[in-house]
Amino acid sequence: MHYQEKLDKIFGKGSLWKHRTLRTLFDPYSSEYENTTMDRKVEIIKIIIENDISLKKLILEYKEFYRKENKLNVVAAVEDGLTNLLAKTLTK
Repeated sequence: MHYQEKLDKIFGKGSLWKHRTLRTLFDPYSSEYENTTMDRKVEIIKIIIENDISLKKLILEYKEFYRKENKLNVVAAVEDGLTNLLAKTLTK
């Protein structure tokens, strides 16, 4: 199952979920990331973990998806997004 389908199943209740691309979490240069609060980002990650989805595998699938889309800038931004998320979460 594609990572976006997994997220739709958890969050979308059978329909497309608005954060399904995960740029909300991993791409600090996107409008999705900018328009989502840190609290919501943390909530999303907690729900993903609670549903036994490996974050490591999810990130790899995310990167692979954007590699295939030839959006290498999105792939390269993952570490920046995670670093930003961690820093802001830990300094609260």
